[in-house]
Amino acid sequence: METKLSRVVAVNGSPRASEGMTEIVVRRFLAGAESAGAQTEVLYPAKMKIAPCLGCLYCWFRTPGVCRHKDDHPALMEKLQQADLVVFATPIYVDGMTGQMKTMFDRFVTYTPPFFEFEGHRSYHPRVGEKEFRALVISVCGFPEREHFDAVDLHFKRIFENMRAVSLGEMYFPAASIMATEPGVVEPNLQAVEAAGGEAVRDGAISVATLERANREYIDDPRVFGEKLNEIFHGLRRHHGSET
Repeated sequence: METKLSRVVAVNGSPRASEGMTEIVVRRFLAGAESAGAQTEVLYPAKMKIAPCLGCLYCWFRTPGVCRHKDDHPALMEKLQQADLVVFATPIYVDGMTGQMKTMFDRFVTYTPPFFEFEGHRSYHPRVGEKEFRALVISVCGFPEREHFDAVDLHFKRIFENMRAVSLGEMYFPAASIMATEPGVVEPNLQAVEAAGGEAVRDGAISVATLERANREYIDDPRVFGEKLNEIFHGLRRHHGSET
């Protein structure tokens, strides 16, 4: 089988690494990619030693392209640069990506020359490398309304624009706990995620129809969902003796 994309790397930014709901969605996408012939790998910033950017700009002027930190970030970056498609996956924390993922992105400054270039109506730093970069966003959220993804959606769009990346789309999963409590409810969406993985590898793109199926609404009444979850939370507090 001829494939357009041969290597897919996912970055799961969850602090829980492979133990959270984010991993469920990531693995379904990668299963589809593997079925289409791609090699896949998942990277977990939470399991890596990645120091925060100090803003010292050593990497721009004293040691161009080399950060003063000696940690796992260069190895992570090498894997991303070798990939044909990078899946950035994160749960929503305080209306955005996790701290682990943001720390990883902040360190990208090391590999970006400081100079300004002007394209259209915006300033950019120079593009790094000649290889076309494809990216995809997967995100999960505990709240049931999709508006909770608005901030992270805009953030990733700007990141990809600055990186000159080709975005293949976004797949968002609100009320993420339902994947554990009522998996059948969200299974049609996950099937679409798996199909998207295959399409991405074979075609270098994901159809609008598949993205729409992956983002299908499955919460009829957010208030009812929240009340059910509150009952579970009260039960857990009683179990741990923090509520009587």
